[in-house]
Amino acid sequence: MARVPHGAKDDPGQERAVPVRARSQASRDAIVQAALALWRTKGYAATTVTDICKAAGVSKALFYVYFARREDVLMEIEIFTMRDAHLAARDVAARPYELVDLIRAVIDVLERGMRRYPPELVFETVIETYRIEQRAEGAADLAFLFREPFELARRDGKLPPDADVERSARIAQIMVGDGIRSWTAGRCEQPLTENLAREIALLIGGVPPR
Repeated sequence: MARVPHGAKDDPGQERAVPVRARSQASRDAIVQAALALWRTKGYAATTVTDICKAAGVSKALFYVYFARREDVLMEIEIFTMRDAHLAARDVAARPYELVDLIRAVIDVLERGMRRYPPELVFETVIETYRIEQRAEGAADLAFLFREPFELARRDGKLPPDADVERSARIAQIMVGDGIRSWTAGRCEQPLTENLAREIALLIGGVPPR
């Protein structure tokens, strides 16, 4: 068996890998942050890829290494934090609750997140999510937001055992999307969470929430 000389170092390629990955992530983050800053001040529609590249200090070629389109940067921002929404739903399900409580927790996370951004940007995010699903089936599953919470609700008897979780989740998602679009268009100045949660609970659960 060949012996490794004492003090021999690992493959230098491995040593270079970490700095390269770090620079790559830094470039990607710079693009996202530059885009967000421009969208806040200049607006989404008026901001071009060239604008983003100049603000981020990167070339167009590097931009297209990370993102195929400007809209892909939009999806990186995670205005709607589904992970946090699911965590909130799990917290609710860990104690006595009603269906409306579960739905309220999910929508509250979304509403608090979207109010940090300009309405135009929120609207574009909703629209782009629908476009992705239409372009490639399953690429952006719009039922994902409510599927896990509704599975918890069915497990805990808050929905019937034979409830169609997939269909219910999609209905809830459509109602949320419509509520968000109304908010971005200025047709809804009141908080979304409470009324929307009750409407969804009534439609999905079939009984008026208390």
